Amino acid sequence: MLKATLRSFLAHKGRLLLSALAVILSVAFVTGSLIFSDTVTRTYDRLFASTSADVTVGPGQDLRSAVPTGVVRTVPASLARRVAGVDGVAAVHVNVAVQNAVVVNSRDQPVGPTTDAPIVARNWEVTGHSPVRLTSGHAPHGDGQAVLDADTARHTDVRIGDTLTVHARPGTFRVRVVGIATFTTTNPGAALLFLDTPTAQTRLLGSTDRATSISVDAAGGVTDARLKHRIGQVIGTGAYDLKTAGEQAESAAASLGGFLRIIKYVMLGFAGIAVLAGVFLIVNTFAMLIAQRTRELGLLRALGADRRQVRRSVLMEAVLLGLVGSTLGLVAGIGMAAGLIRLLSAFGMNLRTTEMVVGWVTPVAAYLVGVGVTFVAAYLPARRAAAVSPMAALADAEVAGVGRPLRMRAVAGALVGAAGA
Repeated sequence: MLKATLRSFLAHKGRLLLSALAVILSVAFVTGSLIFSDTVTRTYDRLFASTSADVTVGPGQDLRSAVPTGVVRTVPASLARRVAGVDGVAAVHVNVAVQNAVVVNSRDQPVGPTTDAPIVARNWEVTGHSPVRLTSGHAPHGDGQAVLDADTARHTDVRIGDTLTVHARPGTFRVRVVGIATFTTTNPGAALLFLDTPTAQTRLLGSTDRATSISVDAAGGVTDARLKHRIGQVIGTGAYDLKTAGEQAESAAASLGGFLRIIKYVMLGFAGIAVLAGVFLIVNTFAMLIAQRTRELGLLRALGADRRQVRRSVLMEAVLLGLVGSTLGLVAGIGMAAGLIRLLSAFGMNLRTTEMVVGWVTPVAAYLVGVGVTFVAAYLPARRAAAVSPMAALADAEVAGVGRPLRMRAVAGALVGAAGA
């Protein structure tokens, strides 16, 4: 029976091709979505972990912060001096980062990797957590100088010496690009424009007395949680929002999670459609194969094969189909994930295909979906095959139910097609 099953499977490769394609598509969408989401999540986890300060002091949460007003929420810049005196603090940095600034070139075209990418204007402060490093030119000094990130400069053809116009809430001003900075981590897709700290405070916040946050580096032997507790005791925890590096990374990852979930659910939705279509194709394919092999199955019964052996033979063909389709679908899913990563890179989010994450869940899910779908879809045709009588070997009879009038099937197919449309 095993030899007969294998020879039967290889003898009907053409008819099984359509079913195999359905399995490949369904598995590819499932594995592609898992690989893509795992890769993006792992990449941004590393980004947030490497760029988050040991402790960050930001504006506290209140009712006004829940309502978007366009006003940049700040903390007093003098807070840095108070924090610097806390035991266990190695260094304190004043941060200025504004996302509602609009930067255009001399032709009044937006400066950014894409037309809808956020443009973050911030102060130039070199720390161990800086996401960029200066690769050409020099750091900004005084009013009218700026550093631009390399990806944005390349996409918008901006060079050192070019003049940019910045439209910020306090007013409009012009800067000359004096340096280019390259990302040391993954570029999240934003354009970064750097000013020196006093200029950033004045031009972006309206006063040198304000900052958007204070970042703190812990001294050796002091944990982030302990330092956060000490800072909270000095400045209070009600007026300010204190986060350790882990909490800051978790908060940033949560804000990105909504975007990832949308992509993942869309791809899983396509996978569900492919699985549903695959079930119909596999059922029909095996039903046709059994109808054509009625005399063959009857001959097996006449030679001594019982119903269970015939049923197992058909189900084994389905499992073989599922294994082949799952393997090819897993490969196609890896290619699909690589294509999505390259597509995001075209929009300025520079992910690397060499850093794709293929966890153990991905191949397990691939084979569960592929083999499971084919096995379930082939179960009903397998039961019909087991019902073939040994006498069918002597006649041109068909399995009961296979030769139904096509009118009902055409109507059912039209209804399903309309619902799908």
